[in-house]
Amino acid sequence: MKTQRSHALEAFARDYGGAHERSRSKLLIKPGESDKAFPVTVLGVLGIGRCLIVSAPTTIEGSLIAVYKGLTLNCQWFNASSAFSFQGVITKVAFEPEPLLYLKLANRTSRREVRTLPRALANLPAAISTPAIVTSLLVDLSVTGARVAVLRDVALQRGQQLELSIKPRLIDRDFLLKINCTVVTAAEAAPSNYPDIVFYGLKFDGLPDLDLLVVQAYVQECLVNEMDALAHVLLTAREIVALRE
Repeated sequence: MKTQRSHALEAFARDYGGAHERSRSKLLIKPGESDKAFPVTVLGVLGIGRCLIVSAPTTIEGSLIAVYKGLTLNCQWFNASSAFSFQGVITKVAFEPEPLLYLKLANRTSRREVRTLPRALANLPAAISTPAIVTSLLVDLSVTGARVAVLRDVALQRGQQLELSIKPRLIDRDFLLKINCTVVTAAEAAPSNYPDIVFYGLKFDGLPDLDLLVVQAYVQECLVNEMDALAHVLLTAREIVALRE
């Protein structure tokens, strides 16, 4: 029988955990001299002309932010390992079929490496042995560590050692991994609409070679899935028919 606790974590996994909803196809823009940043979604990349097509910025309530052709936008984007800062000039504002901006990128880009190894967004059930068994959700992953979501009443301490159990699926096979970890961050609040959930950062205390290869393969698969925007849109159809030869 499911408890209110398990329902809270399941709801969080369903609503927040999907990689596409948190995908790094989004970038932050600041119009002109404004200090306020607005998230927009990258809808297309024109490599030859160094142009982006992005969604028009809006307020939290959904109202369009006033922008115009010729306005310079200060942009920031994060990928799996680096932070990029650059400018783009609006060359066209379109309102059909949806409000869009065409941006011509400046020839200068600033890049700052934030981690040496890529970290992928994930949505993977996990168990933590503290030594009591605690149900959790792994929300991002690299070969050196992970971030997990747990219910707020699960108190972990920085420096605490524990065992993380996950079962990533690769090539139609489930691989059970039991990884020794150390807690490296204090509790971090989840988005405000999930008041019962907190995040903790974990560092892996060395992975055997086989486990290392499994984790690396799963990280790469998650990165590919995250950027597969077309598949995510197609799979939101009300009816999906599986064809077989």
